[in-house]
Formats: sequence, C-alpha cells, structure tokens
Amino acid sequence: MMTYSESLDWLYGLASFDKNLGAEDPETARLGRIRTLLEALGHPEQRYKSIHVAGTKGKGSTCAMLDSALRQMSYKVGLFTSPHLVDFRERIRVDGHWISADDAAALANRVRSAIEAVGIERATTFEAITAMGLTHFADVGCAWAVVETGLGGRLDPTNAILPQASVITSLSIDHTAQLGNTLALIAAEKAGIIKEGVPVISHGQMLPAAQVIERVARERHAPLTVLGNHWRGIAAATESNRRPEAREAAPLPDQRRMQSFQVKQVARIRSVDKPYLSEFEGWYEIPLLGLHQMENATAVIATLDALRQRGEPFSPKAAHEGLRRVIWAARFDVLRAEPPLIADGAHNIDSVNKLAMTLAELYPGRRWTFIFGCLADKDAEGMFNALRQRAQRWIFVKPDHPRGLPAEALLAIAQKRGARATVAPSLREAIDEIVRLGESTAVTGSLTLAGQAASAFGRLA
Repeated sequence: MMTYSESLDWLYGLASFDKNLGAEDPETARLGRIRTLLEALGHPEQRYKSIHVAGTKGKGSTCAMLDSALRQMSYKVGLFTSPHLVDFRERIRVDGHWISADDAAALANRVRSAIEAVGIERATTFEAITAMGLTHFADVGCAWAVVETGLGGRLDPTNAILPQASVITSLSIDHTAQLGNTLALIAAEKAGIIKEGVPVISHGQMLPAAQVIERVARERHAPLTVLGNHWRGIAAATESNRRPEAREAAPLPDQRRMQSFQVKQVARIRSVDKPYLSEFEGWYEIPLLGLHQMENATAVIATLDALRQRGEPFSPKAAHEGLRRVIWAARFDVLRAEPPLIADGAHNIDSVNKLAMTLAELYPGRRWTFIFGCLADKDAEGMFNALRQRAQRWIFVKPDHPRGLPAEALLAIAQKRGARATVAPSLREAIDEIVRLGESTAVTGSLTLAGQAASAFGRLA
C-alpha cells in the first residue's frame, strides 16, 4: 500500500498530455481510458448529481460559488478543481473541507489497482486524479458534485460525467498548443462538454466563440442560456443603491469587502404586478471583487434557475447566502486592507487585463508595486505591458513550479521598457520588503505565486 507521499510520487510519475502524450495520443483513447477506469471503479460518477464547468477564465470562481450555494441549501457537495495552489488536497473537497491525506492515499491505491486490473496503458496524472475525486464523492455520499474541467473540455477526463447542467465561462486565447490558436477552435473544445438535452449556461462570448457554442447546443438539443441575452448582472453604482435587506445583513466574521449587484432576466415582458420573472432575480452580494466576478456569479444564478425549472427544489434565499459566504483564495484576495496587499492568480493577458480594471475600479489613481512571477509558457511580456500603466515598480520572483520562468528573464523585459524593477530571491523576502516600506502591492502572474501569498496570510487554512 502506498503512503500519501508515495501516492503523490506515483501520480506525478504518470503520463501527462503536454509532457508525454500530446498529438501522439489518439483522441479516441483519451475519454476511453477514463470511462474504462470509472467502469472498473463501479461508475461512482453516476451516484450523485453534478454540474460541469469549462472555460478559459473564471471557472474556478464559478465552481466555488456553485459549491457554496448548494451547501447553503443543506446538500452534501463535492468540489473538484485544478490546479491546486499549495496543497494537492485542495483539488478534492467535500462540504468545503479538503480530502484527508489518508483518504487520498487510499483512493490512489484503489485507482492504481483498477488501472492495473483492466490493463490501461499510458494512464495520465489527471485521469487518475479525476477518478479519485469522482470516487471520493460517491464514497462519502455527496448529493451534488461541482466539477471543473482540467484543460479544454471535449477530451478532458472530467467529460466522462453526465451532468445536470453545463457551464461555459469567459473564453479567451490560452493553451494554444493543446486547444488551437483561434477563439472558434478553443470554443469547439470547451463546447465539447455540452450534452444531449442538458441545459448549458454560457457567458456572453465574442462572436466566433458564441457561434460555435450556439451551433453545438442546437445540434445537441441543449437549452442554451446566454448572459447578456437572457440574464445580466448590474453593478451597484453606490452603496446607497444596495437593497435595504443587503445593507442590513449580518457582516461576515472576517469582515471581507463585498460587492453588490442586481441580477435580472432580460428579453422578457414584465408587469407592475410581477416585476420579477424568477425568484432568483434580485440583489446579491459576493466577497469576490471585480466586474468579472459579478459575471461569474450571474452565471451561477442562471444555472440554479435553469435547474429549478427542471424540478430541483433550490432555494433562492439560500443561494443569496451561499454567494455571500463563498471563499476562493488568491482571486483578487485582499490580504491586507491598507496599504492594500492583494493576491491574484491572473496568468494570461485576459485575466491580467481584468486585474488592471479591478484595481482601477476599486483604487482609482493608485500606483502599485507588482510582485510578479509567471510560468515559462506564458506571455510574460504581454502581461507586463497590460499592467505597466498601473505600476510604480516591479519585484520579480520565480514561482515555485517546475516551469517557473527565471526572475532574471522578467527583469530583462522590464529593463527593455525602462521600468523600475528588481529581483527577489523568494516571495517571502519580496513581501517582507513591501510590508516594511508600506507599499500598495499586488502579487500576480501565476496561481502558484498568488496561492503562496494567500497561504502565508492564512487564507488556505
């Protein structure tokens, strides 16, 4: 029997799509392996209901909000996300709690035995982890599971589930080697999670992506809800615009900063007697900041409404409270109020642009010290340029990741632009420096880096 540490060594020693398989791995084999494995494990994924979430950005936050809302409705809920920030066990949670090391080791042993018993060749790390998560949720008696895709959707191991709803969050250009270099190609991979007759909820997308999603939904007779066309979120312009009940709601224990917004159905006829078309319409508060998080929350509300229309006894009141209480570390995570220290896992140009917009929205006119580090396969120069107008200076750090880009390479980019920049030997030393100097700071460029910052401030405890 493998110990927990040995289990991790075994998992990371398996093949991976980008490292060992790539284009040589036949498409027919990818979902075939996970389906064979789940069959050998007794089809655990069929023993609870599920919601499947794909997208380029925002899928983790969306999963966290769905999980929190369902738990507030007194369901036992499994949450499967990736990658982890600092601890492998973050990937598999039940009712907000990470899987224990003992349970993770036991599951790894079961999955390894199943792989060997049915003779699966070239099983991948993520296939094995997916099987572990889906099995754990069945073992502990979950009523619902919220499942985030790993990469893409169409051929992702999580696509072996048959969910009650599919959600496609914001799409942009990323992982081009695996998914394609146009929005239409990327959308085709993400839309692969759409199942026959299963409702799909999509963010409003750019036209090439929207056309693909609409076509696939139509072909598969999947009822399609699109944010902007069917639901929309409207940000509160001022605190006085908030609904009175929201202003009077009990503060959260950790005093997190909240954003308020109203959610409405659109393209529908209203009357004075019936101003709301759905009980899920109304004012909401979330402790995840930025207009992009309002969009993610609107997708969650639209998903819950679509499922309620299909007979799920979901409570709008519990949904409100669930969204208020969501916790999702390292996503515009305010670690210190003033001067602010923010950890944000933005790691491509689109997400870094959203970070810059949120900084401008919440802290107008302020200039920032960016503690920045990214992976070698990311567009470091593009992200640097996206944040440059908000920067007073840069501290570059190499993320603690096998593909971390050396800080000296980032320094060369900054020097080419004449920016004020230095290199720090570690994230801890960079944070110590900005705390000592009292600078407004954002830690970003990599989920790993932002996660380490959040962990240092107790956000992952």
